[in-house]
Amino acid sequence: MNDDRISILGETIDKENFPILYKWAKDNSETLEQQLKSLADKWHEGSIISAMQALESDLEHG
Repeated sequence: MNDDRISILGETIDKENFPILYKWAKDNSETLEQQLKSLADKWHEGSIISAMQALESDLEHG
């Protein structure tokens, strides 16, 4: 595993594109995984990458 990339649910989270999710994954990947699964199932037709993009944006602007 590269130091600036983490794999969650088959998708890659990197510092550059997902700085908030990257920190969350480093601190507690299990809770991030649960949150992404829930969001993907409820709002993004099962798409983990769409859930990642939406969550990063929400956290950045929230």
